[in-house]
Amino acid sequence: MPKLSKCKPFSLALSLTFILGWMPSANAEPSDGYTHYVTDSIDIPFRTNPGYKYKIKRMLPSGTRVKVLEIQDDGWARLLYNHKGTEIEGWMPSSVIQSQPIAAIRLKNQEKRLSNLEKELNQLKVEKDTLNERLEASQSELKAVKKENFQLNKQLEEIKSISGDAIKLNEENQQLAQEVEALRNDNAIMKEQIDQSDDVIQRQWFLTGAGVLLLGLLLGRFFRLPSRKNRWDTLN
Repeated sequence: MPKLSKCKPFSLALSLTFILGWMPSANAEPSDGYTHYVTDSIDIPFRTNPGYKYKIKRMLPSGTRVKVLEIQDDGWARLLYNHKGTEIEGWMPSSVIQSQPIAAIRLKNQEKRLSNLEKELNQLKVEKDTLNERLEASQSELKAVKKENFQLNKQLEEIKSISGDAIKLNEENQQLAQEVEALRNDNAIMKEQIDQSDDVIQRQWFLTGAGVLLLGLLLGRFFRLPSRKNRWDTLN
């Protein structure tokens, strides 16, 4: 018993696990047997001091997160373990700690990441299908618009060919209307000038007649013939 109490519990645990892993099952056939796997879920002793003889504070499951404070030359590491917000200091062989999480945790993280990637991939596939449907609908709509545009262009060309003369006549009518309006303006100006000229001529004729009448009166006054009575008086 003293020897058993001084033996290394961790080594005993590994030995028992190895032996149990190799022990044949009671129901197994000797020739074939069943395939089994050694468990990787191991509890590591967390001791009060460096050495297998010191008291175990608690058993830490594999994958527990610890903070390394120091590592001695004999291979023992002083660690801090956070238990429900309380920092607990203890010792553990440095050979059982590593700088990265255990494979089970990494595998779990990878599985979680893979699951997220699969979800994202499925979502992208759904989006791709939706975009393909929208693309097909857009292409169909574009094809219909192109067809309608072609028909409208054809109808427009027909309308242009039919109404080409009408458009030309309309342009000529507009030009003639502008010319007629210009002639109307010119005629109005000329009429106003003619009316002004008629007034000038009438005034000139009036002045001319008045001058002739005045001249006649003056001539009649200065060149008046002697009266008949004076002539008889002269003869006597």
